[in-house]
Amino acid sequence: MKGGKVVRFSITTLGCKVNSYESNYYKEQLEKHGHQLVESTDPCDVCIINTCTVTNTAAAKSRQKIHSLKKSHPNALIVVVGCYVQHANQTERENLDVDLIIGANHKNELVQRIEELLKEHVRKDLVEDIRNFTSFEEMPIHVYESKHRAFLKIEDGCNQFCSYCAIPYARGRQRSLSKEKVIEIAQSLSDKGHYEIVLTGIHTGRYQDGDTTLAKLLKELLEKTNERVQYRISSIEITEVDDELIELMKQTTRICHHLHIPIQSGCNETLQRMNRPYTIEEFQQRLDHIRKEIPDISISTDVIVGFVQESEEEFETTYKNLEDCAFSFLHVFPYSKRNGTAASRMKGEVHGSIVKERVNKLLALSNKLRQNDMERFTNLEVLIEKQDQDGVYHGYCQQYHPVKIYSDVPPASRIHVTWDEIKDHTYIVLKKEGSLCD
Repeated sequence: MKGGKVVRFSITTLGCKVNSYESNYYKEQLEKHGHQLVESTDPCDVCIINTCTVTNTAAAKSRQKIHSLKKSHPNALIVVVGCYVQHANQTERENLDVDLIIGANHKNELVQRIEELLKEHVRKDLVEDIRNFTSFEEMPIHVYESKHRAFLKIEDGCNQFCSYCAIPYARGRQRSLSKEKVIEIAQSLSDKGHYEIVLTGIHTGRYQDGDTTLAKLLKELLEKTNERVQYRISSIEITEVDDELIELMKQTTRICHHLHIPIQSGCNETLQRMNRPYTIEEFQQRLDHIRKEIPDISISTDVIVGFVQESEEEFETTYKNLEDCAFSFLHVFPYSKRNGTAASRMKGEVHGSIVKERVNKLLALSNKLRQNDMERFTNLEVLIEKQDQDGVYHGYCQQYHPVKIYSDVPPASRIHVTWDEIKDHTYIVLKKEGSLCD
């Protein structure tokens, strides 16, 4: 509290899903201390900007948002947190002229630091050398507004050093939440009625707590949480989908039969320049094995278009191999340079108009692949997430395709249905109740 009054705060989030998770944590903690969330356009006492630095464009957007909020809220305290300020040098941080800066460490102290700032009015820059980060900061979220899907951050940091990526410099080396704490939080989320828990992190597949790998962690979670709770892996590298994880997923649908596995390129020459740890042949061979063991699995991916020196021949090779991999959909990103990475020092940038054309080709391919994948399934297990203003229920199936259900009867939180049509890459289900499956 500030002078006995509720402190109004806004949170602006840029970047990835992990940033969104962390912003939700800040919101929960500030509200627990009696403070009030408002929109960034409303009058407020504290403006929090959770920043991104994955590309030069993302860094520029972070700076623009900071300056914009300083201008629109001249009397508010400006708090900047996250990857951009961790990656920025001291002069760049000083030039921001803000009240509190928190990098990749001390995030779970944000509420305490804001309340100190409100009381003492002393500006602080808490950014430390990224090489010093060895322990995982606990940032549990205990309840979500939706009683259905919840997120649990179990890992942070990255050791991979892909040539285009600044994340290892902004979030530090890999570190994981203790197994005991993961289980405790998952049990709490289960007790509060959540039906699905998404395990998330920067490099979720590299989870490691002593001898406990991601597969071993999932096995314990299945044993120690309510049977109605399912688990979804937010993203995982192909090199991390080990036989133990495949066998576990094969045995149960409580681990959702969808994996998001970034490929980034379908051409070996491009992959080599990206410093990715596999060839396209190795990637395809592992995909084939996963699908052989888990026939009803859907696998989606990320791909970067227009990477440095990507020729027309390389792009066509990527296109063909993406098509052959039969992903369920593609997240397509035009390459954007980030200063300080190995790729930023490479010559041979691809012209923007060519990149745009290639992006559009892959987006069209993604639509075709999603349609093909959706047509594989007749019976769907759907987690209902919301009802819109027209009374239509929205959710996602096990394989992470969107579903719309038109029903006069409110469905259960998780239901089995058969679809009537596929429209705009969404399953349409007409006036069916379905049945409980939890």
